[in-house]
Amino acid sequence: MGDLPSPSTGLYNGVPHPALKSMKRTIRKNREFIGWGSASLIEFLISIGKDPSQACSLFDLNSIISEYITRNNLIDREKKKRVACDERLFSVLGKKVVNRTKIRDLLEPHLLASQDSSSEDELSDNSEESEGASNSRKRKRSRGLDKTNGTMGIKVAPRSCFASVVTQNIKLVYLKRSLVQKLSEDLDTFDDKVVGSFVRVKSDPNDYLQKNSHQLLQVTGIQKDSEAGDSCTGIILQLSNMSDGVQIRMLSDDDFTEEECEDLRQRVKDGQMKRLTTLYVEGKARVLHQDITCHWIERELALLQNLIDRASEKGWQREYPS
Repeated sequence: MGDLPSPSTGLYNGVPHPALKSMKRTIRKNREFIGWGSASLIEFLISIGKDPSQACSLFDLNSIISEYITRNNLIDREKKKRVACDERLFSVLGKKVVNRTKIRDLLEPHLLASQDSSSEDELSDNSEESEGASNSRKRKRSRGLDKTNGTMGIKVAPRSCFASVVTQNIKLVYLKRSLVQKLSEDLDTFDDKVVGSFVRVKSDPNDYLQKNSHQLLQVTGIQKDSEAGDSCTGIILQLSNMSDGVQIRMLSDDDFTEEECEDLRQRVKDGQMKRLTTLYVEGKARVLHQDITCHWIERELALLQNLIDRASEKGWQREYPS
């Protein structure tokens, strides 16, 4: 492996690296950060030819690491989810062997924004209680987005900027049953795409407090039965606010209603679900955008073809009534 930049000097192959020498250095929780990321993460990105001057989201980093693992054949041949870290990857993840599903959790502490999220979250817990306080915080956040990190002009959105629980935002990370079934055909990317998204399931009939027939829930985990022949039936989704998992066939294939989104917003406000940050929603939406768009186009084309067939059939009947 080639020479890496030194965290204390910013040298790369003995020469000050331009992406390092002008980036602000900070210390958080006994970890040194260069600009938006930790020193070890920035060094890793430079060593594989990535430009660290542009801040990466957690999902972008996860994709970069996954690509690096595949390119360097670090996946265990017997256990596909196990990764044997080489020297470069070990410098970031801190483990010789890791599970692919845990990589995102190991990468989160390397983002500077994640270090300040806990204290900022506490200050913003009651943001929806007062309209005046909410507007004041929004103005502060908008000013914070304009601040640059270091002298290179890297804009980093604070991790504690919460995303509004509204229909437009939830649609970006909402998966219908048919789309989840299609995603299950590729188990290597299934976890990264589905975990953290929202699905629609039937409400418990014994829950007299639930006014809607269905409710929106977030996928928190996935269990797979290796003995099951069909990949769909062998997958159990763990959902928020539900003790038992559900199979993919139990998901709804329709759009959710505004009332169901309002119910989700109330559960988040009551603390029954973790609040979504704009950083998380943007990253998740970027991962799912192509799949959701292609799935919508396919369904619209099928509906259009059905309408054409029906119109043609009615036309034939009028032309030849006998």
